[in-house]
Amino acid sequence: MSSRERILQAVRANRPDRRALPDLPVAGPLTADAIPRFVAMVESVGGRAVHAPSGSELAAMIDHAYPDAREILSTVDEYPRSTVQVDHDTPREALQHIDLVVLRGSLGVVENGAVWLADDALPHRALPFVTTHLVLLLRADQLVADMHGAYAVLQLEHDTPGFGVLVSGPSKTADIERALVIGAQGPRSLLVIVI
Repeated sequence: MSSRERILQAVRANRPDRRALPDLPVAGPLTADAIPRFVAMVESVGGRAVHAPSGSELAAMIDHAYPDAREILSTVDEYPRSTVQVDHDTPREALQHIDLVVLRGSLGVVENGAVWLADDALPHRALPFVTTHLVLLLRADQLVADMHGAYAVLQLEHDTPGFGVLVSGPSKTADIERALVIGAQGPRSLLVIVI
């Protein structure tokens, strides 16, 4: 018997007993204070969030927040102020001067302030990472309590086509001395508007 066979035989003889897989936790309930808790969580990770009861004042709110933005890309009807056109084939180098990107999120997670951006909301996958400022619109009825709820809604265990990303706050990094830098490698600011 070869040494390889002896090793494999020893491994087979010493397998642990099979155990049933644990039950996965169930998504938590969405509480009445979900919107203020989501807003607080977005702010705790370095972003800014506001609850706008209607979409009629969104354009003025975004213009007021980013008065110096010149190169703007918006994919939402509530803010029709795009000054640049981008698609999946746009070279990344052409994206480097975009000041403001406004996108629609399809899910918000209360426990960590993350917003899911699906592939169909992104004209180019690099946009949430290369813009100077990022604004995400999210409907209040798209909030879930926790990541268990997010995975249940997104059904990521199935064969889902395309790309998606959870965005939580602006770009940030910290060193060993606990000095936090916001806007280090990506957007300097994130504004989430819950409608």
